[in-house]
Amino acid sequence: MLRPMLDLSRVLTRVRRGLHAALADLPTSIQGDTNSVAPAVPQQAAEPSHAKVAWTEGLPSEIAFWDNWFKTQGGVWSEDYKTRLNPDTPLQQTVEDYLPDPAGDAIQEILDVGSGPLTMLGKRSDRRKFRITAVDPLADAYDRIMAKHGVVPPVRTSWCHGELLTTRFAPDTFDLVWAQNSLDHSYEPVRIIEQALVVTKPGGYVALSHARNEALNGNWDGLHQWNFDHEGGDFIIWNRQGRVNVSKLLQSRAEIRTQGDDTFVHVSFRKPVRGSLRTERRFSGDGPHGGSRAHPGDRK
Repeated sequence: MLRPMLDLSRVLTRVRRGLHAALADLPTSIQGDTNSVAPAVPQQAAEPSHAKVAWTEGLPSEIAFWDNWFKTQGGVWSEDYKTRLNPDTPLQQTVEDYLPDPAGDAIQEILDVGSGPLTMLGKRSDRRKFRITAVDPLADAYDRIMAKHGVVPPVRTSWCHGELLTTRFAPDTFDLVWAQNSLDHSYEPVRIIEQALVVTKPGGYVALSHARNEALNGNWDGLHQWNFDHEGGDFIIWNRQGRVNVSKLLQSRAEIRTQGDDTFVHVSFRKPVRGSLRTERRFSGDGPHGGSRAHPGDRK
């Protein structure tokens, strides 16, 4: 058995510590005079215990996937492997579009949630200075795997469950919170969106880009326990236990735009500046979600 897999029990111990913290039902917003959003009232689509058990059971296969990915230098995703490791890869235009105009030498902050071992985001831009913070609940496992294969990441992923972002980051920290093919691998994706809105600056975006109905298409294998879908301009998260219309759930807390086709779903949540909320649910239009968009990758 490969060496990183021998340490699997130690890795899972730390992962489960984060899981137990989430089970304690930590608040999804900061109370008082802040710009953070209020926590959502409705339940997740699945009972939390079921979702978290299924997620934990899928961790070994996820770790094995990434160990083989590094062993084969990406395998069939070899170009993706090279792109992620290249420190000169430019920040994708679709990501740039979500960021505000640069203000002098100010550094703009981007959070990549569920980034995997190597963030997909480009590392440089001719237009702005920016810093990427990449987080993933399997960061410990990724560090062991990369050490085994002699890989030094341009941006090192640090440990944090998406469901626990507000326990690590202060409200109004990031200009953009990005998640690509990752929240559908989590145990409480709606909670992650709520947490992401708290740590996003007023006027900033939470942007999601995911394969459509990944769990269904993947036969509910491993961490694929949630489906992201679009219906009539609304963003839907569902599984075998139920469904949540996220657009309706969070329409009072963000400007929401949903765009999708038969293959992908792209959603943006713009955190309002105090007292200036206007909700939009549609498939196309001006701004970052206008027009068609090719999906830049398949696995996170």
